[in-house]
Amino acid sequence: MLSRRLAPRHTSQVARLLRVRTTTSKPPTTTPKSNPLLAEEAAALEFLSQRGKKLGFNLTLTERKLILKEASKDGRLTAERWEKLVSPRSLASAEQLTLTEYLTKSHDLHLGQSMLKNTARLGVAFFAMTGAHTAGEANMHVMGATLTGCITALGGGTFNNLVMGVAPVGWVKDPTFLLITVGASLVGFYAWPLIESFVNDDDNGDVKEYVVEDGIANIPSKLPTAPPPTPNLVRYSLESVALGSLAVIGAQQGIVRGLHPLVSSSMGVTIALGGVVRDLMCKRDLSLSTTTGCQSYGFASFGGAAAYVALRQLHVWNCDRCTVKLVKGGIPIGLRILVGFGTVFGIRAWALTKPGGIFLSMDENAKNSKRIITQEK
Repeated sequence: MLSRRLAPRHTSQVARLLRVRTTTSKPPTTTPKSNPLLAEEAAALEFLSQRGKKLGFNLTLTERKLILKEASKDGRLTAERWEKLVSPRSLASAEQLTLTEYLTKSHDLHLGQSMLKNTARLGVAFFAMTGAHTAGEANMHVMGATLTGCITALGGGTFNNLVMGVAPVGWVKDPTFLLITVGASLVGFYAWPLIESFVNDDDNGDVKEYVVEDGIANIPSKLPTAPPPTPNLVRYSLESVALGSLAVIGAQQGIVRGLHPLVSSSMGVTIALGGVVRDLMCKRDLSLSTTTGCQSYGFASFGGAAAYVALRQLHVWNCDRCTVKLVKGGIPIGLRILVGFGTVFGIRAWALTKPGGIFLSMDENAKNSKRIITQEK
């Protein structure tokens, strides 16, 4: 009787449990929460993309991620943060430009600097004239000769400006230099050979006549050899003066831009690269590399520039602090220019006395070294 009474209640509980187990419960639908870090990173990447496009850079996603990783530690980069990141570099560039302008103005206050600039202008005109004349001797017409003259006079300075990041370059900023070089090139092409034709009368030269017997010319077995050509003293002197002024100008360009002393000295050599291009265009021996003494461009220009830079460094060391260490008032800029200029002229004069060359070639050095080694054994 008791089991019959409990049966209905038991069956109802079992049914209730079965209904609970058999009903499929749907998982609660929850809206995913957005990650703020991912959103900020996406915004930073988009900011870099837009900023790069404004400046002309099409940045890939990998490049933008690299910039974001280097520029921000937390993955956030806003316009304010970007300005703080860029402003120190902009300030450094502005400070360097300001110091360059003040250094240039301080040089221009001296009479020696004014004389140097005028001499450099004459040097530019002279190199343009000689470049055009050399191109004319290489059978170039007036356009080719004028182009060669302009490259000879302005090529080295243009190269220096491009290496130092100066824009625009000198002759673009001041077209007077271009007008001077074009005019001097025309003088070198038209007037120079005309003057030479009046000065050098080719009809008065010695002409050797040989007797012709039976259709055969009676020519001696050994013809007299011509002596090695010597450079024209006037042209050589003017060339040395022009090279000296340009070497000091090249050294000053490196100094006023805060370059290393060795780099500043090298600027005195690279400013003569216009002559190298001239020789290449005219198929001549390179002036900077030939071993003949009359073409001592590289050694002389580097020596003059290095002498000027060394005196400049000594002047800075002397006046580094409030107390004078060596010379009261320092080394005047006029004296520095004169020493640098004189060094170039002195090396060129010394090279003129050595027609065989102030340096030995590679083969000659090897032979001398071999001779010394064999003698020691």
